[in-house]
Amino acid sequence: MKHLFTTLLVALCFMVQSSHANTRISPDFLKLKYGFFVHYVWAGGGLTLDREGKAPASFDALADAFDAKGFANDMEAWGVEYVIFTAWHANINPLFPSETMKKWGMPEHACKRDVLRDVIDACKAKGIPVVLYTHPRDGHDLRGEDRVRTGWGANPGKHPGDPHWDEFDYEKWNNFTHELYAELVDRYGKDIIGLFLDEGSSAGDSHRVVNYPRLRETIKSRAPHLVLQQNYYGTIYACDVGVKEYHHWQQFENRDGGAWPAWDLPVASVFATTWWAAKPATQNTVVYSAEDMFRYTVLQAGTNTLGGGMQWAAGPYPGGGWEPGVSETMAKFASYLKPVASTIKGTLASTAFPTQKGAALKNIGWGVRAVDWGVATDSPDRSTTYLHILNPHEGRRLLIGMPANGARFSKATLMPSGKAVKLELTPAGYMITLPDDENWNPVHTAIRLDRP
Repeated sequence: MKHLFTTLLVALCFMVQSSHANTRISPDFLKLKYGFFVHYVWAGGGLTLDREGKAPASFDALADAFDAKGFANDMEAWGVEYVIFTAWHANINPLFPSETMKKWGMPEHACKRDVLRDVIDACKAKGIPVVLYTHPRDGHDLRGEDRVRTGWGANPGKHPGDPHWDEFDYEKWNNFTHELYAELVDRYGKDIIGLFLDEGSSAGDSHRVVNYPRLRETIKSRAPHLVLQQNYYGTIYACDVGVKEYHHWQQFENRDGGAWPAWDLPVASVFATTWWAAKPATQNTVVYSAEDMFRYTVLQAGTNTLGGGMQWAAGPYPGGGWEPGVSETMAKFASYLKPVASTIKGTLASTAFPTQKGAALKNIGWGVRAVDWGVATDSPDRSTTYLHILNPHEGRRLLIGMPANGARFSKATLMPSGKAVKLELTPAGYMITLPDDENWNPVHTAIRLDRP
């Protein structure tokens, strides 16, 4: 009965908080449009595999093999705005010398190297901020006495990921979780921009395990600026924003990026084997084209009103490098992004030409009319609008339509060349005409619109 009462109380608290949580997203997060999501994981036997498809010999071996400088170099080369990197995942093995794990009788869950510090410092040197991924309800992956030590209970529950409710000690589990998060934020809070809290239950009922209001207080009391993300399965609990998560499933089962719907939430999607390196370096594991990935990132930038944009996901090998096809795909992606990065990175979804969530590049999704010519982004001060022409028509003329917010424009410029684009205001909206020596780029054309 006590557990039931506690569960109901916490459920009420998180519903009240989550009803207004997204109003607390920082302005800096709202401008992020392109992140890279990385899992590097020891699960008591390895999830991350090496180039031969084998697990490292130990947790310390995995930690010692991480190439932080090479990783940061890749993120810079791929034009990434921010990184989401694993603090701990399966079996709760934090990638730093955790005193909390030792205190709770699990010293083998603490590695000697401070991998997180090395990642944060290497990325910071490149001007790339870091979000740390965490898992607040991963007791089901613990083994033997570790389950009892933390309050999870010795026996598995009826459903995967759940504790055996008759054995679960809610208070003890949350004491453990509270201490681990407190240690994490005390160590790194001032040097990161947010935390990612894994949902862990597709039923969206993790409040039965995690005291989210308490967890939010633990984190925010130490680092109020941190944005808390949660993969979205119906609720964000006491976090700030949900994330649509894809792993070659639902709409992302389709290998044609023209069918992928965009969201107001951030979107995270695996594009190789999984979130971590899981295949030997013998065959290409990438399932989407660089062109589709880039074009969808642009579409998401123009739809994503809650910040975070697109988070493409893959994991590095111990010792550095990626599964076959990952580097090649991201290098090609970066070649499309670099010339027009200022029209995407650091922008807001446009209020002049807004795009509804559910829009896709070439079909109707979720009852929303398909994107006609593309999407638009705005500069943070809304003084400039960038048109992203993803579906050009015949000829060099294109009717964009009338701005939804009543904005007026005086100048149009082709990006990145700086060539003037003819801009006419007609009763049906703005008509743009490319210069005689220019044609629509088959991947993406960007045009800057300036107000008077």
